[in-house]
Amino acid sequence: MVSEKIHEKVALLPMKPGVYIMKDASGEVIYVGKAKKLKNRVKTYFDGSQKTIKTYNLVSNIVDFDYILTNSELDAFSLESNLIKKYKPKYNILLKDDKSFPYIKINLKERFPRVQAVRRPKKDGSLLFGPYVTGVRITEVMNLIKWAYPIRWCNHNFDNGKMLPRPCLHGEIGNCLAPCAYKAREEEYNNTIKEVIDFLNGNNKDIKERLKARMKEKAEKMLFEEALEIKNLIYTLDKMDSELITNLTIMSAIDVFALATTDEMAVINVMKIRGGKNIGQFNYPLENAVGTESELLQSFISSYYNEDAELPKEIIVSNMSNDDCLLVENFIFDKFKKKVKLLIPQRGLKKQLYENTLKNATEFAENSLGKFERHRKLTLDALDELKEILQIQKLWRIEGYDISNISGTNNVASMVVFEGGEPNKSEYRKFKIKTVEGANDFKCLEETITRRIQSLKEGQKNFEKRPDLILIDGGLGQLSSVRKILLELAVDIPVISLAKKEEEIYVSSSSEPVVLPRSSYALRLLQRVRDESHRFAVYYHRNLRGQSISSFLGSIDGVGKVLGERIWKKFKTKENIFDAKPEDFCEIEGISKNKAIDIYNKIHEIKS
Repeated sequence: MVSEKIHEKVALLPMKPGVYIMKDASGEVIYVGKAKKLKNRVKTYFDGSQKTIKTYNLVSNIVDFDYILTNSELDAFSLESNLIKKYKPKYNILLKDDKSFPYIKINLKERFPRVQAVRRPKKDGSLLFGPYVTGVRITEVMNLIKWAYPIRWCNHNFDNGKMLPRPCLHGEIGNCLAPCAYKAREEEYNNTIKEVIDFLNGNNKDIKERLKARMKEKAEKMLFEEALEIKNLIYTLDKMDSELITNLTIMSAIDVFALATTDEMAVINVMKIRGGKNIGQFNYPLENAVGTESELLQSFISSYYNEDAELPKEIIVSNMSNDDCLLVENFIFDKFKKKVKLLIPQRGLKKQLYENTLKNATEFAENSLGKFERHRKLTLDALDELKEILQIQKLWRIEGYDISNISGTNNVASMVVFEGGEPNKSEYRKFKIKTVEGANDFKCLEETITRRIQSLKEGQKNFEKRPDLILIDGGLGQLSSVRKILLELAVDIPVISLAKKEEEIYVSSSSEPVVLPRSSYALRLLQRVRDESHRFAVYYHRNLRGQSISSFLGSIDGVGKVLGERIWKKFKTKENIFDAKPEDFCEIEGISKNKAIDIYNKIHEIKS
């Protein structure tokens, strides 16, 4: 039942462009939308007309809304995108940022350029090839380059102009031109890099002929294992050729977006075409997202391309009007200062590409209902179950805490965050304990919660969100310790503890634990939060220990900070460093045989 207050606010809305912000009973932003005419668009949510299940769920949770007027629909589009990123509303499209594609990078500004596999490449002027996401893996391409071209794969710094007295093993056996030891080979090395670039641009005829000749040579010498390895490299080249889409030029860069919807969910499939090749298709389920098909596509596209986006020249869509396409084009230009054309194909190859993408989206939606039903049970349904058990009104954000140390040294605490039943790693925080000496988990927890709540009260950046529930690892003692701090700070936030042995839940209102069946989705959610907080605390503690060992190495005469970090990176643990032999240290860049012996002796002097 829509309140009279909302009807009154809708009636007063202007017929101007802007953004509307829907809120639930707790004041949480649950949906952000844009409109060319605010009054007409917002009215559709509350006019009593038939709605999809997802829209009905949204409307049933709306208690209030705000709006912001803008000068144009384009400004509204940009503001909507920014507000979605800020609030992460439950019923908007939320793309996770962990989807990073691998590229091959060559920095021609570097002396003796390297060929590197990278994710999330920075805009530093380097040549980028890729992304490599399907068909041919980036490791296969890198193996081809390593076999065919004698370029360096080390991290030697050439900026100081110093040459090494002799090349490394790769230089000795001819796998590398060894520019570190032979200055006269600089021109030959740069010409080889040009050949690598030519190959990555699609000209692989020369390398294929060389591979075939080498395979025949190995087979004649009855070196069948090596011949088979080369045959696999040829197969990789054939796969690279097979990805070429007929009738598309090698310069074609196209993204195709298709939306398939059911009552339960929507799916957007994205096909990426680069260099005239289909380099991958990805399905993005939009389980809770609300809006018309055009609104969903517009919102998705605005979220899909981030600041480091490798934009296509064309975007193929459907379910959008020409005006909507123009709006998205202007949004992309306004954000990236690059022209991208949106097309609604009517016939031909581009229409076929769209139909292929739509088919993939539809099949994924139809085949994934069971999977997403299980996902819902583990997340949203688990939250509803837990909310009922704990008798709390709102439960969306859970913060989990744990302590890690070894014999009371390097005390640290972790704070992990689950929102909507899923980890939100961008919200994770870590604490280095300042006031507690020795192993005292109770005091460490008290300090951590005190600092967290004080940061919340002060509105400190990255700590301004209020948890709906705090979960700590332990029993009644740990719970009492944390509850005391919350009372002292006059903050009413529900807190529970989960004891590992019997998986018992302790709550503030009773000394008797709540015991849930092991099949309970609420219990499984709490276990995931507890285990993740433990993992994150241990990870942070190990990092601190690593830094202290690196500092210890850097204090040794003749080692220094940089070399100490290299030693730590190779051996990983203090035990491995003490067990290492002088020849093990020789494998590290910058350590000669005599220096390795000297470092070995000094380390063991300290040990003894």
